[in-house]
Amino acid sequence: MRKQLLLLGMLLALTSCSTPRKLLSVDEVFSKRFEHKMISSGPNFPDFYSKKDSMDLFLVALHEQIPVTTFQNKAGWSNKELETNTQFLIDKNWLVDSEGLKPTVFIATDTQGKSLFSYSTPVALEIFRSIEEELHTIKNMYSTTALSKKHSFEELSFFILSNVLLDNWQINNVESEFLKTDERPQRHGKNYYYAIMENANYPKEDFGIYGNQYNSVNDSTAIAIYGNNRNEGSKQLKDKIYFAGLLQEAPRINKADNAILDSMAEYYKPKLMRVLVKNSEYIINVYEKSGYDQEISFEEFFIWWYHFIYTQATDMLADEGLLKIPDSGNFFYIVEQ
Repeated sequence: MRKQLLLLGMLLALTSCSTPRKLLSVDEVFSKRFEHKMISSGPNFPDFYSKKDSMDLFLVALHEQIPVTTFQNKAGWSNKELETNTQFLIDKNWLVDSEGLKPTVFIATDTQGKSLFSYSTPVALEIFRSIEEELHTIKNMYSTTALSKKHSFEELSFFILSNVLLDNWQINNVESEFLKTDERPQRHGKNYYYAIMENANYPKEDFGIYGNQYNSVNDSTAIAIYGNNRNEGSKQLKDKIYFAGLLQEAPRINKADNAILDSMAEYYKPKLMRVLVKNSEYIINVYEKSGYDQEISFEEFFIWWYHFIYTQATDMLADEGLLKIPDSGNFFYIVEQ
């Protein structure tokens, strides 16, 4: 049955890739909610406010093939402002002028995001199956941690199977071993991936994608959130009583346990790479047939699409009862640095 689902999903995905998508109007670009996401480390982040003067919406409009003059009239930009803002974005490597103006950051409308999830199904299903096959070993590795003395595997299953095996502990491996790059896109002397995505389900995060966020407590400790409701989670962290309770109750990862989590990600890495490499032709087909090859690099496309893929794999694991996603959508934990 799963093999049939795999083949059917791949066929449907490639078919839908070839179907022209409905583009947003300029009024819709200004009325919808777009959120910004970034993959970076250390001091690598934009040195400007990308929402200033609706520059981010300008990129969305270009992505939606809206004529420049149509956007200019809607935004109330003068010819001088259009020229200045365009050149500014080009200088920041967020925009290129190559047979027309094209964004270089990943942009997804709600329609595109839903399509990307449908394209994800075949790859996510294989990832789900590979984790299912390794679950016994992963549980045994977890049993060697100090964490396991206070928290059952089931309590941390969402964190381990999604964040450790697929996201925060694994993303660098995906970049270096599948994308074959050790350097993220260079923008104005900084290296980072950037995305602007429509969110039709606020306050939950755009497309329900799971992600990781660190908040330093002091030089030796950070409290982190993994989930898809981090807007709410960030508000909770500002509540002094809630924050104090988390410091006492949230799972605490010491350096020794962190090393074991690293070894879990390293153990699973060959299985994940095998799935991605096996599906590389399909992945490239999606990149090309979805039209993203006309705007952004393959690396920029895939690193964001991978977030859709592992989110769907996570939901498959949850549906089968192999992990439990917190009702809030967030998992809080403490890291000793």
